[in-house]
Amino acid sequence: METLSVRCNHCGAPLQVADKTRFVTCQFCHSSLEVKRTENSIFTEEVAKIAENTGKMAGSLEIITLQNELERLDREMGVEHLSAAMNKNKSGSGTAGRLMGTLFGVFFTVVCIVMGTGFLKAGAGIFAIVPIGMALFGVAISVASLRAGLNEDTSRATYLTRREDLERQIAALKQK
Repeated sequence: METLSVRCNHCGAPLQVADKTRFVTCQFCHSSLEVKRTENSIFTEEVAKIAENTGKMAGSLEIITLQNELERLDREMGVEHLSAAMNKNKSGSGTAGRLMGTLFGVFFTVVCIVMGTGFLKAGAGIFAIVPIGMALFGVAISVASLRAGLNEDTSRATYLTRREDLERQIAALKQK
């Protein structure tokens, strides 16, 4: 069996290792060492440092993963709000737009009911059905506007909760 001469990476003591040996313990400083080979050289590296560096890299990778998740979350929420802002000029979305939509739906419903009642009293017969149908449409507008507001508020609250959780996790990992 052929032995190779290498030095301990920790204390510099000479070591004799077999040709196929991967790990060795220094007889002088008792450091655990990995025997590394390249085409031109053979050397040792402390296993504790390898484990420490691997742990640091794993922590850094976890932080990067959480930061990427935070950026993705911000992009998704930002796209949603950007889209809402772009449509705001067209459809009046947003809190004020939802309020106006709900108020319009209620107003439209009341007007249609008054019209339908007036047609029924006037003996208009079948023409009274049209305002009643329109009143149902007004109710649908009001309900849809309220649901949109609730969905947006829920979405925003979920986003903020998730964002705070990610920021807390990142801060905890950075303190380690």
